[in-house]
Amino acid sequence: MKNAARSNVVFLAEPSLLGIRRLASFPILAATLLLSFTAISHAGGGPENVLLLVNANSASSKAIANFYIELRKIPPTNVVYIDWKGSLEGGSGARFRDEILQPALKALDDRHLTMQIDYLVYSTDFPWWLDIQSIYPDHKFTVPFDPHASLTGTTYLLSYVIGKQPSMVMPDVNWYVPGLVGANQGQCTQLENVRSHGFRSRYSWEPGGEISQDSPKGGQRYLLSTMLGVTQGRGNTEDEIRAYLRRSAAADGTRPQGTIYFMWNKDVRSATRDKCFAAVAKQINAVGVTAKVRQGVLPDGANDVTGLMVGASDFDLKKAGMAIRPGAICEHLTSAGGLLSKPGYQTPLSEFLRHGAAGASGTIAEPRAIQAKFPLPSLQLHYARGCSLAEAFYQSIAGPYQILIVGDPLCQPWAVAPRVFVEGIIAGQTVKGTISVKPAAAPGSRPVGFAEIFLDGRLVAGSPPGNSLEIDTTKLADGYHEMRVVGTAADAIETRGRIILPFNVRNSEAALECQVTPARANLSGKFRVALRQPGAAAIAVWQNNREVGRVTGEAGSLEISAAALGRGTTLLQAMSEGKVAVAAAPVRVQVD
Repeated sequence: MKNAARSNVVFLAEPSLLGIRRLASFPILAATLLLSFTAISHAGGGPENVLLLVNANSASSKAIANFYIELRKIPPTNVVYIDWKGSLEGGSGARFRDEILQPALKALDDRHLTMQIDYLVYSTDFPWWLDIQSIYPDHKFTVPFDPHASLTGTTYLLSYVIGKQPSMVMPDVNWYVPGLVGANQGQCTQLENVRSHGFRSRYSWEPGGEISQDSPKGGQRYLLSTMLGVTQGRGNTEDEIRAYLRRSAAADGTRPQGTIYFMWNKDVRSATRDKCFAAVAKQINAVGVTAKVRQGVLPDGANDVTGLMVGASDFDLKKAGMAIRPGAICEHLTSAGGLLSKPGYQTPLSEFLRHGAAGASGTIAEPRAIQAKFPLPSLQLHYARGCSLAEAFYQSIAGPYQILIVGDPLCQPWAVAPRVFVEGIIAGQTVKGTISVKPAAAPGSRPVGFAEIFLDGRLVAGSPPGNSLEIDTTKLADGYHEMRVVGTAADAIETRGRIILPFNVRNSEAALECQVTPARANLSGKFRVALRQPGAAAIAVWQNNREVGRVTGEAGSLEISAAALGRGTTLLQAMSEGKVAVAAAPVRVQVD
């Protein structure tokens, strides 16, 4: 990609995720930008913080990614297409490291996104379990910490992978979990006065969920990770995945009415953690969300399930006559909940998702009922306080290397997002020269502690709200751009609200014409793109930060395969190169 055409906002100093090591974290540097602010980012989670990985060789992966990008407004620059041709169920940990993880981290560095990405999220059709012996060929793994890991757990613990530290299998590696982790490693015994905190990949965590005050020397760093869905084996259909993702996005901020159920019985799967149920339910009720501890396998007949923790290997959700409300996290502590290969045994996590849950989890290998390998009951407490689904999960799993988490990582049913606006620019405005903008909290909004500015998906500035900043638009390509103003609530959860403003830059008379026909095509069809800009050296067409076509010179046409774009709705954007770079407005196309 030519930076001049794609975006002229460039970080001059930025940490590299490729260099991280266990307990030897990447440096936190104040980035000097084209804007006159220091780039400091906060947590809470939003589309700007997601790096979405797509299997470029999978029709399903591209289709689900297209759906999620539009649903959650993921910036194009935050989408990475991976050339994965390996197994779609399980495989070599070394191949995962070299062919999936390393390209993803390289994209973060190349695109200057390291300062803002907190979530590394997979679309469908990636291997959901990994043999990590190939990552640590000289290490002898012993029971109960064998070398079988989940895709999401391994990604969260990426510093152990890059740093070749086999201790990633230990039950206390996740320092994002608050409180007395050691007391609950084998069996949950106490969860009183649990704290919750928003996540940021730049935060350095010390044991007990404390943010290191000696950053970057102390603590550990992670990347939140989930899969949007699994379509192989005992997973879900594409339609089911779209349905639960749509329900999850619609649940944000709704504070759903219903009950979070903690189910206990005499099964060891219940006994591993049910001694903590009452204490956590009490804390959930204290924040105004209803939680109940019930005896049995499922809350039979309940039509108000806003969360569910089960301790059983097999069950029938349909027969139980219960209804899962949008946004609910549902999971069960059992051996094979994350084993999605056929024929399989025990009820898989996909069954919760099929019935409408926003997220579910399960181990991909025999966990031997060790609490540290499963979510603590505090999972539901963090969620009820407003944390995102991914934040809630990873604040409750002390040893996450075998847990597979599937669902919408950004779902936040109980979050109260701040409302923000910006003075100095309005949606659709055409600007030139230097403009001054000032982010602020909207009247009546909850307090905003910090505001960030993103241009074309990239973080460029941040400060407390109410401060003005100047943008020199002559440093940007002419044509279409997008500004996102994100406000972070002034509390520990750090919930974020945003406003998205498309605008146009016109510092010259250059204009880029882009016509795409037809607007809708079958999967076997093609789109014809006609391009013209007098004086251009070349014109490229992009889909989500990957080039899908190019013409040399100031005019020409090209054809783009609909199958290459993937099913569903997606955007194509033309970018010219040359003396005057211009970005055309994105064109929406549909692939049936």
